[in-house]
Amino acid sequence: MADFLIITGAGESLGFRCAGLDSREVKEGEDISGLLLNLQSEGRYGLVAIEERFLNRVSENVMKRIRKKGLPIIIPLNLPQKWAEVEYGESPIVRLIRRAIGYQIKLKR
Repeated sequence: MADFLIITGAGESLGFRCAGLDSREVKEGEDISGLLLNLQSEGRYGLVAIEERFLNRVSENVMKRIRKKGLPIIIPLNLPQKWAEVEYGESPIVRLIRRAIGYQIKLKR
């Protein structure tokens, strides 16, 4: 059975670790392309949740290699940077819908 890994910024993984999940912290602005390729070659993790601001820096070639093999499955996370902050970045659902239909729609909550 494959494990689940969370990749967040420095000091933001405490809650995930308290829940018993494996986590790795990376520095602000760090490119995690090499880390993702190492995780893929290890084969230990089947699901990797990555804070979206780090995922945006991963090169397209690395993402293609990960998609080609199919593992690990990458899930983007939108973590608030402080209390009462609105979501960071664009929702993955909105991005997926825009890519599928080719048009931006507005989702009300």
